[in-house]
Formats: sequence, C-alpha cells, structure tokens
Amino acid sequence: MNRMLCDLWSLIVLLGILVFWGCRSPEDVGRLDGAISAQEIRAHLKILSDDSMAGRAPGSPGEELAARYIAAQFQEAGLEPAVGDSSYFQTVNLVGIKSTSFIQVRGFGGFWQLSPGREFVASTRIEQKLVSMRNKDVIFVGYGVDAPEFGWNDYEDIDVTGKILLGLVNEPPSRDESFFAGPALTYYGRWIYKFEEAARHGADGLILIHTTESTGHDWDVVQNSVSDERFHIPAQDNVYLLPLRAWINEDKARSILAAGGLQLDSLIAQARSSAFAPIDLSLRVAFTIRNEIRELETQNVLAVVPGDDFDLKKQCVVLTSHYDHLGDSGPGPEDTIYNGAIDNASGTATLLAMARALALSPIRPKRSVLFIAVTAKESGLLGSQYYVENPVWPLALSVANINVDAVNVLGATKDMLAIGAERSSIIDVVEQVAYEMNVRISPDPVPERGAFFLSDQFSFARLGIPAIYLNSGHQYYGQEPAWGLQDRQDYTKNRYHTVNDEFDPQWSLAGTVQLARFALKTTLSLANSSGSPVWRNRPMSAPAQAATAPR
Repeated sequence: MNRMLCDLWSLIVLLGILVFWGCRSPEDVGRLDGAISAQEIRAHLKILSDDSMAGRAPGSPGEELAARYIAAQFQEAGLEPAVGDSSYFQTVNLVGIKSTSFIQVRGFGGFWQLSPGREFVASTRIEQKLVSMRNKDVIFVGYGVDAPEFGWNDYEDIDVTGKILLGLVNEPPSRDESFFAGPALTYYGRWIYKFEEAARHGADGLILIHTTESTGHDWDVVQNSVSDERFHIPAQDNVYLLPLRAWINEDKARSILAAGGLQLDSLIAQARSSAFAPIDLSLRVAFTIRNEIRELETQNVLAVVPGDDFDLKKQCVVLTSHYDHLGDSGPGPEDTIYNGAIDNASGTATLLAMARALALSPIRPKRSVLFIAVTAKESGLLGSQYYVENPVWPLALSVANINVDAVNVLGATKDMLAIGAERSSIIDVVEQVAYEMNVRISPDPVPERGAFFLSDQFSFARLGIPAIYLNSGHQYYGQEPAWGLQDRQDYTKNRYHTVNDEFDPQWSLAGTVQLARFALKTTLSLANSSGSPVWRNRPMSAPAQAATAPR
C-alpha cells in the first residue's frame, strides 16, 4: 500500500476506534441486545461507503482499505484471527479480464453490428488476449435446462458442440411445487447455471435474452454489473470454458428475430412446453473479444469468537457478508463511484456490529462463531466459493451459515425474511427467535427471483452446509402494508448497482439494528444447541464455476 493510502487507512481506523469506544457503556457490555446500536452501525456504514473506498472493487486500493478497516475492527473488538495463528486475511487469487467485445449477426437477409453496452454485453473466461470466432450457427435452446429429476431436457436429441446458443433466463413456469419448485426459482433458472450447462454440452457460446420481466431489473443493471473488468477464479487444467458469455437486450433480440418472421413471445411460449425442441435459427454469429489480463490477489477477512464447550468448540457457526462492490468507472464529469452503501456496506456494518457484541459478551457460546467478510460476491460469489473450496475451518465441522446482504436501513418491521430456512431444521430456530422478538417469518414475496441462489449462502449450501439469507420483511411499523415492497422495488429500479446507492444520514437504521439482533440470536441458538441443523430439502448442488470438459 502506498504512503497516502496507509495514512488514510490509519486515520479511518482511528476514527472507527474512537467512535466505537464512545458507543460502549458499562450497562451495554455483556447484554447482546444493548450492545448493538444504530450509532455503531451508522459509523461503519458511512466509512465503508465513503468515496475514499472507491467502490471496493476486488483487488483495488479501495477494497484493500476496506479489508484492513474490517480486520482492524475485528481486532479492536477482541476477536481472534482465524487464518493460521495470526492473520485475519485469507488471500483469494483471481484473474481479472478487461474486455473489448464485438458481435455481428447475419441471416434472414440482414446484417447487424451490435452496439457494445447499449445492445449487448459479453465476456469470456478464456485467459487469452484474443478470443475470436466466425460463422457460428445459432440455436435457440429455450431455457437451456437439463433437469432429469423433472423430466426436462432442452438439449435432448441435439448436438450443440461448436454452436452459439440463444436462451432465456429463469425456467419453465409452474404452480406445482413438485415441478421446478412451483413459483419459486430453482438453481436451474440462474444465469450462472445456464452458462455452465452450455459449456458442459460443448457450445462455443450462450447469449441470454434480457427482459425486465424475467430478471426483475432494467437493462442498465446488466451494463453496470458487468463492469470494465471482470473477475474469476483461475481455471483448472481439466475444465472446458465457454468462449462467449453474453446478454442481448430485449429490443435488439426482438428486431433480429422479427426479420426472420419470428416472434420472441411465440418462442417463449414454445420453450414453456415439455414438447419443446431446440430451433436452428438460420443465423450466423461472429464475435471478437480482446482481453487485457492480469492476476491479482484480494482477500476474505476472517475472525472467530471461540466456543467454550470442550467438544462443541471444535465446531462453528459461520456468519458471512460481502464487502466488495463495483468500484469506480471514472474518469468522468459526473459521479463515477459505485459506493454500494446498501449493497453491501450495510451488511458488512451489521456483521461488524454482531461480531463486536458477541466478542464483548462475558458469556461465550458453546460452538465457535466464525465471521467472514467475503470478497468478489458481485463477480459471481467468488470469495465465498473460494472459501468453501479452501476452508480455514473444516466444512464437516461447520454446522450452519447465516448470510446478510443489502439489509434494511430504514425502520423496524413486523416480519423477517429467512430465505432458505425451510430447506433445513434452521426453520425451527428462526421461528423460535421470531416468537421471542415478537415478529413473524414471512415467505419470500418474490420467490420467482430465486434469492437463495443470489448471495453467498449458496456457496455453503451447495457443499452441504445448511444455510440461510436473513433480511427484514416488508411490513414496516407506521407504514401502509404495501410500502415496504414498493420501497424495495424503487431501490431495485433507481439505486441498485448504480452510483446512486450512497449513504443517507437520514436512515434511521432501526431495521438494521433489529436484523442484527435477530441474526445474532439465531446464531447463538445454533451455537448452543446440542444438535446440528439437518437438511429437509437440500437445493440442487451447483456444479463448479467452469464445467468439466466433455469427453
């Protein structure tokens, strides 16, 4: 770290220590509810989302500054380092690729040179300076799903080796919970799965059609989320990488298809039928991706509160929240920093508040509690994936994961969301905590979005650890019933993954404090229980990020 960054980090850490010593009072120490305050969370949140952190992009000076701040707070609160005997940092090795992409489409008597960013975004995980292909056939594969347990295979009776695939996000719609989990999205509906499946079948690329209805967000979220530099965990020697991973916006997809007398709505209707068969679109695609490639190191930040039971302290409950965001797209005349205040300085601030409260308590849990601020979530859950593949605590002794992400920064709610809790016996724990705190557990209001697969809890779940994503519900005290969901929709439309996700000093943070207390009570119940959570409906295990090469 350069001298200026060192000085800035020292100033921020000192400020944090002074603020949080001021938060302490003799009567708070040892009382977990009183030890979590809006004042403390506000200070963490403001610092982590400050412009000095420059959007906390993986491997950037701003993210390093944030990581050092988190580690300093763990240390000052008295948590023990969890990496080896003396470190709070787990090095995460990534590859960064900054791409310039070009896509041309021919067919139906026409030619289209797609506009980067405005009409498509594209990337590759092939670590070469130039990835280029010409005259590739295009096949529409519907949802691109091969789900034998549901009797569904969009790849049946067709060889897509060397082809470019055009596909839909989500999965066949259903109201029957025994068929693709009814209205709830399964892992088969996730775009990550679709790229993996296309690779397993030997395709040379997959282009997903973006619609606001199917994704729940506008096209600009795709543009902003796929930043100038993309990251991935270095590929192993035995994997097959998809040369082209791309999205096309709805209007451009419709216009190209219409030139051939095809209607997107009709294709979607066909894809929803079990009788669907892939369609050769009589289109040809050429693409060129020029890459600037670098290897980089970033870090997960880990700390532990040791348990005090002779046997159970060898096990742990894992609390996670990601601290990375989208960085700085500058230079530019306007604001270019993606501060990520809600997503996810809010979750990291909550994690730090819970860690401090537990560390200051004179009563230790029976099991150990491991706190992890993970990196590179916005790049595809990479930090948590790296951790579960390189755990510092044996996964066999990790009994549960609780994840917080983009938490409620507004008022207290009458309900909580415990996404994924019904999949394991953790549901019994959260329902008991809800009873004690006089709130109720509400179902996911938008199950079709598949929230369980969208954040770091899924990295743990796919390797067999019961995991949940905790957040506040939408029934706010003093507000109309529909207000909370409307506010969330407004955030998704106007601030999510944009430069507008900034700290607001007017936030009450009463909901953040409520969530922190709920999560910590749930953690302690799991840590002190004589038994461990068990699966009741384990989700589909996610394949590795890059598929094994077809034989």
